[in-house]
Amino acid sequence: MAEHEDKKQKVTDPGMKWVVVADILGAIVIGLLVWASFIERNERKQDAQYTATEAQEIVKQEEPVAKPATSQGISYDFDLKLTPQLCEGVDGTVDAVMITDANYMDFTRVAINSAKKTKCPNSRYNFYVMTMDLSESDVAALKALEEDNVKIEVLPQQEIDLFYIRDTHVSKTSLLKYYIANVLPKLDKVLYLDTDILVLHDLTELFNTDVHNVYLAAVKDPSWFFENGHVVELNLDERGFYFNSGVMLMNLAKIREDGLVQKLEEFTNNNFRTYMDQDALNVVVGDKVSLLPFEDNAMNFFFEHVDLGDMAAFYGRKWQKYEDVFAPVTILHFASAKKPLGPMAPNNEFFHMLQRLWYKYYQDLPPLEE
Repeated sequence: MAEHEDKKQKVTDPGMKWVVVADILGAIVIGLLVWASFIERNERKQDAQYTATEAQEIVKQEEPVAKPATSQGISYDFDLKLTPQLCEGVDGTVDAVMITDANYMDFTRVAINSAKKTKCPNSRYNFYVMTMDLSESDVAALKALEEDNVKIEVLPQQEIDLFYIRDTHVSKTSLLKYYIANVLPKLDKVLYLDTDILVLHDLTELFNTDVHNVYLAAVKDPSWFFENGHVVELNLDERGFYFNSGVMLMNLAKIREDGLVQKLEEFTNNNFRTYMDQDALNVVVGDKVSLLPFEDNAMNFFFEHVDLGDMAAFYGRKWQKYEDVFAPVTILHFASAKKPLGPMAPNNEFFHMLQRLWYKYYQDLPPLEE
């Protein structure tokens, strides 16, 4: 009887009730996190299943929309003609690193294929592709892009255990950027490229940029002036610019020497930042960064929303029309959630001109193995 009373007392003890409540709330939180993860994976899977054929049909069928004021009445319903490049005397090796997973395989293959098609004959490209959760067929699809002067090494990675905020287009895989210097210990310099890019001219001149006194070189991001809500809090006024991390020429030797990886981890784990790796890199590198010209990371996103004259002033150019902007670029970057392949592609002639350029390199990819 005494034993029974003791059990009853334990069950009715107020402290025990709170333990039970805490356990239940914990289970609910875990359940919500699992469900959110499932929804995210499902959304990405649906985007991946949105085929090139379907997207092209939408481009063909959509009704024309009013041209933006920045186009000055010019139609962009034609294929962009790139500025011819001079390859005489161009002879060098470019070490480039990319990061991808199964959701971004199409973009990764198109990016590498565009680099192959636009390189100078004597340039040599080594692509180091850091990957997560790729199948054997995915790896084979990447390796199929190799040729005499284009080598591809696939480097499988584990998921990073760092604090992560889900954004509309920034995946946790992007945090692997922090570890490039560790993954490639034999390289002192590397060109990092996001997968949602097209390489439109040879990369050798860009790769030969001097970065020996800085951690990296990058192109300034117009968010500093035109969409600066998430930038203001970073306290970058003294430096005077915010850079985009989609294209970076990285000094791996200095990054290793100064222990930058640990600093990036600490910032990420202790700061609630939407743009994660980009915000962390902007803060942690401090003044040890130099600017690359706009053409090395031409982000289309801001040109869809900001007057062409304002963008020209921001980058110190004399652009009159969009051909002036994009024809000479080395790297075109679809730097937003609006990608060429998928249902979020905007319905305007300007974007369609760039979208057709992306499909040019998509359509002549080597066929996938059955």
